Amino acid sequence: MKKFAVIGNPIDHSLSPMLHNFIFKQLNLNAVYDKIYVPDSDLKTIINKIRSGELDGMNVTIPYKSKIMKYLDEVNPRAEAIGAINVVMVQNKTVIGNNTDWYGFTLALNHNKINVNQKKVVIIGAGGVSRGVIFALKQVGATEIHIFNRTFEKIASLSDEIIHPHEIDELKNVIQKDSIIINCTSVGINSLDSPIDLNLLNKNQTVIDTIYTPLKTKLILNSEDIGADIMPGLDMFIYQGLASLDLWFGESISNKVNFDDLKYHIESNLC
Repeated sequence: MKKFAVIGNPIDHSLSPMLHNFIFKQLNLNAVYDKIYVPDSDLKTIINKIRSGELDGMNVTIPYKSKIMKYLDEVNPRAEAIGAINVVMVQNKTVIGNNTDWYGFTLALNHNKINVNQKKVVIIGAGGVSRGVIFALKQVGATEIHIFNRTFEKIASLSDEIIHPHEIDELKNVIQKDSIIINCTSVGINSLDSPIDLNLLNKNQTVIDTIYTPLKTKLILNSEDIGADIMPGLDMFIYQGLASLDLWFGESISNKVNFDDLKYHIESNLC
């Protein structure tokens, strides 16, 4: 039996076991998926479990998407450019890090018919998921990416012809009535907190959250109430998970999965 897991700190919020174990059962795959709380000091140890064969693959969530890279044997060039990984796999005894967040985000945009080509985008947060989102936005033609973070030093080095870093206090001066806004922070995970004040939201905006627990965060609920276009985090989560399976099994597992059935399964278990 193949064994997979997601690691993080915290980890209780993760729906990855629900997603993957549903797929394993539906496709009659001899595999199981768990979630593992891992403190910072145990990152090297958990990677050795893949190296030794105790685990066949792993997803990585907050706050380790960048921190864990130094413990891997190899990092996919695209993931290296992003600066974060969310998938760990083994090939020929080599432990490899990859990134499916950017791909999952791209597919989620397409699925929700959100066009960012030639558009200005506002991102809040500078963690691992933010890096994948930025990479995806560049691939699909966003012309301006304004990124905000509580610690400006963490994003200052990201500046280029497309990326414009800002102090978080400048958010109110940059958000416009028709902005595309993306939350890449953990603010809102199983809480009633929002990273954006309600008075900055407008019905002509498109508001995206990368958080998927709860299914609709406070930010998404506020945005929906005022009539803005919304994209909760569940679609991105599902697509990045499907892409992880393709990497682990070395074949197009995702093509065998009914997306709508999978999404309904997750939603019905959380409502």
